Amino acid sequence: MVSDETQGRHGFADLVAELTDSDLVLEAVAGAAARTAPKLPMLEKLREAVDASYRALAGSIAVEFVTVAVLEELEKRSLSMWLRVDTRAKEGASEAGDASLLKFLARGTLAIVAWMDGSPTLQLADLQQAIRVLAWGTSVTTTAHPVLPSSVELVNAIAAWQQAKAAFNSTDWVRIFTNNGSAELDLSKRIDNPRTLLLARKLVNHSADMIFVVEMPDYQGSREWLLKHGDTRTVAYCDPGTQLDKFYKRELDIRPGDALRCKVDFETSYGPDHEVLSEQYRIVQIIEVLPASRQGERPDAERSERPERSAFPELESAGS
Repeated sequence: MVSDETQGRHGFADLVAELTDSDLVLEAVAGAAARTAPKLPMLEKLREAVDASYRALAGSIAVEFVTVAVLEELEKRSLSMWLRVDTRAKEGASEAGDASLLKFLARGTLAIVAWMDGSPTLQLADLQQAIRVLAWGTSVTTTAHPVLPSSVELVNAIAAWQQAKAAFNSTDWVRIFTNNGSAELDLSKRIDNPRTLLLARKLVNHSADMIFVVEMPDYQGSREWLLKHGDTRTVAYCDPGTQLDKFYKRELDIRPGDALRCKVDFETSYGPDHEVLSEQYRIVQIIEVLPASRQGERPDAERSERPERSAFPELESAGS
């Protein structure tokens, strides 16, 4: 049904009246101080945010948008884009299931917008709960449909919305129309760093005893070492006051393939649904350096602690 606000705008009213569950319209109206309508690249940013939201909500089901029409109304100084979504559902999915999915994607996207602009606390758990309710109400929680989006996927979509908002002036007017409801963006509300929404808990395991293989020593003197623990590669930070000080003074030879037995602080950050967001190691103490066996070299006991000068080109040039 066409809203009262679109009455008298024959082209736009006809466009909105033809929407199906597969369609949505993005409308941007220039603010009072602007002389011209918003430009197409600004609507493309909105399209990217909608695309990120649909993909987060669709999970493993492929989602692709095509542009049906672009309408510019010079008198109103508005630009509208009509999009149609194609969902490539799994084999055997029914038409009713596809219809439920489309309703869920549209309503879920509107819920993301409503949460961004209306939540007083911006707790990601509140948005996740709203999406769960929508999933239950539109019957998309069966095994034939996508799992609910993770915290990371939701935050990526939220970040895309912030980029879209940044393309407009705060006095502009941006709306989204779907066959399942509409929403107006509050362009004055911004989330400066959406990644901070993810952090729910941080745990630190102090002074863990671990052995790391050195993939790349810190030849640049940045205190960052590229290390490997099993199949996991990580960048570890080395505080001053450890045995590695000898490396920086060129009194200790450490090469790729050698290992460090260390005391480390192991910091793990978790998201709202308890997924691991990041892991970080900080070297507190070097217990011993474990040289790798290299064919054709002298035994480890005879290996010089002083590295060859050519192994440290950056340090050599800095000291010369």
